[in-house]
Amino acid sequence: MSRALASLLALTLTGALGLAGTGSISGSGLATAADCAWQQHSKRVVKRILRDGKTRRVVRTRHWWTCNQLAAAPVIEPPPAPISAPSPQPEPEPAPTIEHLGVKAEDKAEKWSFTLSHSSVAAGEVIVELNNQGGDPHNLNLRREGEVGPPLEVAEAGPLEHRTGRFTLAAGTYKLWCSLPEHEEKGMHTTLVVGGG
Repeated sequence: MSRALASLLALTLTGALGLAGTGSISGSGLATAADCAWQQHSKRVVKRILRDGKTRRVVRTRHWWTCNQLAAAPVIEPPPAPISAPSPQPEPEPAPTIEHLGVKAEDKAEKWSFTLSHSSVAAGEVIVELNNQGGDPHNLNLRREGEVGPPLEVAEAGPLEHRTGRFTLAAGTYKLWCSLPEHEEKGMHTTLVVGGG
C-alpha cells in the first residue's frame, strides 16, 4: 500500500510541476505575473480504487494557483490651471409675465352674463380663456373703447367647452361681448380695465 501511495504522490507532483513549467496556470488569463497577486488553493480528493481484488480508498490533495489581478495604479492628473475671476455679467432681464384672464359664460333662463376672473389686468401679453358653463354656444370679442376696426376674437365654445386666445393688450378700458345673435342684448357683455405695463 505504501508503494501505491508513493507512486500516486509522485504522479501528482509531476503533474503539478508540469503545469507550472508550461505556464498554463488556471485563472491566469492574459495577465502577466507582475499584474497578479498569486493565491494558492488546495482541495482534498478521495477516490476508491480496485487493487488486488479489493477496494482501496486513496486520499490525495490537489494544489493549484490562481492570479487575482491587481487594480491598475491610479492615474494622477496634474492640477487644473488657476481660474481667473469671472468677469461680472449683466443681470438678465426678467422674462415678461403673461397675464391670465378667465371669462365664464352663463346663460340661465333669467340671467345671461360674462363673469371675469379679474376686473383688471396689466398691459402686455394676456391669455384669455372663455369657459362656457351655459347650454348655448358662445364666443368672445374684445375691443378697446374708442377704437374702430375688427375686434380681437376668442373662437366659439360649445356648451361646457372652453377656448383660449393670446393677445397683446394696450392700456385702456375694453368692452367684451358675445357676437352671436341676440346674446349681447340678453346680457352677454362686460368691461375689462387694462392697466399700464
